[in-house]
Amino acid sequence: MPARVDTRTYVLGHSGRELARLERQGALFGQATEDVLRSAGLKPGMRVLDIGCGVGDVSLIAARIVGREGSVRGLDRSEEALEMARQRAFANGFSWLSFESGDISAIAPEEPFDAVTGRFILLYFADPVAVLRNLCRLVRPGGIIAFLEMDISAAKVEPELPLFEQCANWITGVYRRVAIEPDMGSKLASSFFAAGLAPSLLGTSRVEEGPDAAAYEYVAETVRSLMPRILEFGLATAEEVDVDTLADRLREAAVAGHHRFTLPRLVGSWSRTAT
Repeated sequence: MPARVDTRTYVLGHSGRELARLERQGALFGQATEDVLRSAGLKPGMRVLDIGCGVGDVSLIAARIVGREGSVRGLDRSEEALEMARQRAFANGFSWLSFESGDISAIAPEEPFDAVTGRFILLYFADPVAVLRNLCRLVRPGGIIAFLEMDISAAKVEPELPLFEQCANWITGVYRRVAIEPDMGSKLASSFFAAGLAPSLLGTSRVEEGPDAAAYEYVAETVRSLMPRILEFGLATAEEVDVDTLADRLREAAVAGHHRFTLPRLVGSWSRTAT
């Protein structure tokens, strides 16, 4: 059984709006995530474990890839997120996709998985290298370890937009205060190497502009979920953030100034375990 691992607090919480934000985030990064999983070698018939599955975005993608002849098991500690994940699996007719509450320390599969996946999860572990080593024990020899993380600091707006810079500083400020790495994407390769894995990498960045860009709501809802910590750490006052108007203000400023949003860089890393 894997050794118990130390995890950081999920600072974004599990409110209804946060779960909706996660679903919106899944749509933004869905195609890039599928590209990584397919590049990593996921294929029909595989048995997959998705850790930190949240509302099930990566699990759903994996389930589409492996098909009904395979199986996907999602694992998360939030029952609120798992309830939404189960509803989405049922709506898609994915009877081969299941979800359960727990952490990786308690997993003892009857047989090894063909692949272990996770997205935006390693940053919450105090020692991601130890986590990767532990997960290798759950995968068959020559199986797949595939993770995706983001580089929040890579997000930018051209030309510069002060309101966006302020939002980015609030977000990364909270992450750093609670010892969560906001740029885990750039640290994936070194973490894989330290865990004894030989990673392949794929990085993508989504660029948007115009009134219908998804970036405004995505940024504003991320700030909303972090508001308790933003206030706690004195990074801003509620009046300064004015979160209920934040998305509209971002949109108005961006459209008026013809600004282009580059969302956080998504980095995928994968490797085969030793044979």
